[in-house]
Amino acid sequence: MIEPELRYLTRDEVSALLPPIAEQIDLVERTYRAMAAGRAELPPKPGVHPRDNAFIHAMPAYLADDDVAALKWVSGFPANKDRGLSYISGLIIVNDAETGFPTAVMDACEITAARTAAASGVCVRRWAPTGWSRAAIIGCGEQGRYHARVLRALNPAVTIVGYDTHAERVATLEADAETAASALEAVAGSDIAITAAPIVKDAVPELDAGCLGTRWLGLPVDFDAYFSRALVESADLLVTDDVGQFEAYRGHGHFQGWPEPTLSVGAALEQEATGERVICCNLGVGALDAAFGKVVLERARAAGAGTVLDR
Repeated sequence: MIEPELRYLTRDEVSALLPPIAEQIDLVERTYRAMAAGRAELPPKPGVHPRDNAFIHAMPAYLADDDVAALKWVSGFPANKDRGLSYISGLIIVNDAETGFPTAVMDACEITAARTAAASGVCVRRWAPTGWSRAAIIGCGEQGRYHARVLRALNPAVTIVGYDTHAERVATLEADAETAASALEAVAGSDIAITAAPIVKDAVPELDAGCLGTRWLGLPVDFDAYFSRALVESADLLVTDDVGQFEAYRGHGHFQGWPEPTLSVGAALEQEATGERVICCNLGVGALDAAFGKVVLERARAAGAGTVLDR
């Protein structure tokens, strides 16, 4: 038997091979539903923390429906922005599920950014208030930009309001994004509130109960950096992509005083859970990286993209 080839893909190559945003959102939803049905092996991600508020995580996953195994080795270093470097960096390894041989090594940044925003897109599509037209994005770095693209794909007429401690970054969301002077100003009157700042310990959340209206969707991509306990308690429905992982993060100091998630996102989709005030706290799961990694690898093979490496 001939050993499977090993293909390397750069970030630019991965970016060019991603499917359209609508397909990305569908891919995330299928994966969440498969997780809820027990068709994914997803152990808690271990990590090391070489610097304050920095992490390097290993994220293994196996998806039975797609018969794909993958591992993402990903880091987040907040101080990198002062060095002119990306906050997130990493690699994804895709393995042949039949033999265990690695078949691809690809840059993880593009998939991480795209699948995180697409995961929020699933939640917007299901739980955003009917007729939503205004969305706040707090933190206008890479995740902010990718979330703006997803919002625009779902609602071309949406008004996007951005806030960042570096105000000039709001313009990178979209040319016509409105700039708010504070996080509270950004979320006032918004149907959707997305917070995408760096994840930090000992955060002092600025968004409290009552800062949003009577019907809203909250997407704290940065965990508890901006969403306060009181705001979370005011929600009718709290879901997360991985309940076990949520509780593990609580053990590391995050989400102190937050109520327990009602359901996983996948289970909430299956059960058609609803509410007028919904928070989807998606932590990031390796199952999505595996799903995206498989699609990218298939498209790379079809296009002859990437570099085949010697073993």
